[in-house]
Amino acid sequence: MMNTSGEASKRLEQALATTREATNIIDNLIAEHEYQDVASLVAQAAAKLLEAASALMQSNDEAGLGALESADDLLDAVYDIIDGETDED
Repeated sequence: MMNTSGEASKRLEQALATTREATNIIDNLIAEHEYQDVASLVAQAAAKLLEAASALMQSNDEAGLGALESADDLLDAVYDIIDGETDED
């Protein structure tokens, strides 16, 4: 394997596809899981981070920064849920 930006982009795209598949599974579990909503948001944020890395490796800074902002929004939603649940205790 050659350590090139093209190879990195290829691996990031593979990771993104796998992450999206995992998110779909999380969102469609046969039996609901206590942390399913949080896990889904974290997986969605991971996908956005992978999108950002891929875009940046392709010198597409606008798309990369947009994906980073989306990931940040998703992680904010995670912390809102966590904070809401800890406030209830």
